[in-house]
Amino acid sequence: MGTQAIRIAPQNEEETQAVKKLYRMLIHDGAAALVGPDNTRIDLPPTVYQVLRRIIEDMQQGKAVALMPVMEELSTQAAADMLGVSRQYLVNELESGKLKFHRAGTHRRIFFKDLCDYKEARERNRHDAIQRIAQKSEESGIYDTFVPVDES
Repeated sequence: MGTQAIRIAPQNEEETQAVKKLYRMLIHDGAAALVGPDNTRIDLPPTVYQVLRRIIEDMQQGKAVALMPVMEELSTQAAADMLGVSRQYLVNELESGKLKFHRAGTHRRIFFKDLCDYKEARERNRHDAIQRIAQKSEESGIYDTFVPVDES
């Protein structure tokens, strides 16, 4: 695969339909095998099967899939794009130590693995904060108050 990301998406309607058919086959649990062009059968390890299922699931929903090595180096702009934030926000996170990075000359680089770890921690923190707010709201009785709506 090299060090470049590979982007995968159906190229036409025929491929789209084939992906949907494949997805319907893959939603069942059980042992899976790959059959090559010469009819050689190779049993797939469960982890490989799970990756394949995930890729096909995303593709059948019309999403492009990108595969890249976890040690792939990303520019600050590419990392910011993956997080859906501005480059400047990302640089601030780097400089504050919230996200690991290294330098390649004068340029900051982020390993894909570190970006994934940061994103997971950020989502976990956001989820925990929402849970705390919901708990405090419930404890304060905010949901016990009924305010009728005037429909006149």
